[in-house]
Amino acid sequence: MNRREFLMTAGGTAGAVTAAAGSAAAQDGGNNTTGGGNATGGNATGGNETGGGNATGGNETGGGNESGGGGGGGGSGPIDYGGWLDDANGWSEGGTQDARGESEVTVQVGAGEGGLAFEPVAVHVDEGATIIWEWTGEGGSHNVAAQEGGDFSSDIQSSGTFEWTAEGGPIVTYQCDPHAGQGMKGAIAIGEDVPRASAAAAAAEPADPHEMGVPFQPHFVGIATIMMMISSLIFTFYLLKYGESPNTKGGN
Repeated sequence: MNRREFLMTAGGTAGAVTAAAGSAAAQDGGNNTTGGGNATGGNATGGNETGGGNATGGNETGGGNESGGGGGGGGSGPIDYGGWLDDANGWSEGGTQDARGESEVTVQVGAGEGGLAFEPVAVHVDEGATIIWEWTGEGGSHNVAAQEGGDFSSDIQSSGTFEWTAEGGPIVTYQCDPHAGQGMKGAIAIGEDVPRASAAAAAAEPADPHEMGVPFQPHFVGIATIMMMISSLIFTFYLLKYGESPNTKGGN
């Protein structure tokens, strides 16, 4: 092969690789465009995903399907305690015990590891229901003292009970005064018109990676194309500087 034939072959190879890269990028773009419609379709954002709220195991995990729920701010997610329970021992989002329809509810005082928690941490009751706090004897002496939405305070004690009739609200926050700094906090939601978090915010969809920039495949094909072109240029420079290809020397 002489230099002219080689240069023509190298140029054709680089052109073919470039065309293949363009085709791959175009094909990937087409698939992404088609896929976009499926990613944003009704199944991803429809009512089936955000319409939850049936009680599971006595805990409220949503709100839209609860009888009379969804008031207090228009949200349809879990009950919103305004951040009061964020550092409460034993608390998990959506972990409110649904005790509506019950005339009495018992809350353990001194539950959990170290006896520094209320169990349940949060409870949803009807107005007029009786809340009975029952000391377990664990974690030292405790009390229950309302902070917002209610007006009650028990003695600091290590045994016994304390009762309060649910009124006021719709959210009553309380704590154990001696151990509030250690996360011994609780809350009571009263009635149906309770504030709820936005279901849309709680179940925010992740961004489509194809909308965040060029996908990886076109980048990979582009880099491979550039490397092929550089290799061809280096080999061409070698031929122009030193003569015919080593493979052809002595052969013709």
